Amino acid sequence: MKKTFLASMAVITAAFFTACEPAANTNSKAANAPANNAAATAPVADKATVEAEVRKVMDDFAAALNKGDAAALDRIYSDEYNLIDQDGVAQTKSSRLESIKSGKIKWEGLKFGDLKIKTHPAGDGAIIIGHATGRTTMDGRTEERNSMVTWVMGKTKDKGWQFMSAQITDIKAGAAKPEDAKTDDKPANSVSEKN
Repeated sequence: MKKTFLASMAVITAAFFTACEPAANTNSKAANAPANNAAATAPVADKATVEAEVRKVMDDFAAALNKGDAAALDRIYSDEYNLIDQDGVAQTKSSRLESIKSGKIKWEGLKFGDLKIKTHPAGDGAIIIGHATGRTTMDGRTEERNSMVTWVMGKTKDKGWQFMSAQITDIKAGAAKPEDAKTDDKPANSVSEKN
């Protein structure tokens, strides 16, 4: 199930960013006219402003989770919200909010760090990858949280920024921490060749 979800997230991410790329030129003036007019009239959002808005929502989101504020989370989650949690369980907005309202799940000291934000040029979408730490209590069992999370957000005129989907992956003991990862190093489990 996780492989299927990860493959789906890769396709969604690729489609999200492919839609951001300009259309290829063709020789037909009629085919280019609408695309050229749309490109000329669609403003490109200020990336720094959009990232600041997304960071503010992330701060508000962490605060709402730590307080168990279901009303605030109801506004932050889109009606179509889907979550794949650290156990691979799919949740909807309604099931997530019910778990919070009933006290089945609680957070304490939840923080999001090392946020990597990719925004849509129009300023109406973002994909965020970050590190979540803190303590969760689920069904009476308390655990320290050490997870990587991917969020997909969208912005509408009437509701502002909302979470469309998310996926949580726990970092297992002994795994490299996000800040330890280096792109130019060999993986920790690689075997060096002896001559």
